[in-house]
Amino acid sequence: MTMLTTIPPSATRSLALRITILLARVRRFINRFFAAVIARHERHAARVALHRLDDRHLHDIALARSEIDSRLEELAQMRARMQQPGWH
Repeated sequence: MTMLTTIPPSATRSLALRITILLARVRRFINRFFAAVIARHERHAARVALHRLDDRHLHDIALARSEIDSRLEELAQMRARMQQPGWH
């Protein structure tokens, strides 16, 4: 008789469940990390693009140069709220 046959089946199912939950949490963490990196990159690209516009173009889109960073922050917060589960 080997040692593997003395392990009750419920213990192996419990271990498999714990591993599955752990892997799901790791996957969720990695997904959130890369989503944050992508969002930061997009915000930076938008900031650079808006700062390159002249004042006339900024005025056309109802934006002052001094408001660029605060507006981008507001949009980032809105996007984060929209990505929360249960948001409709």
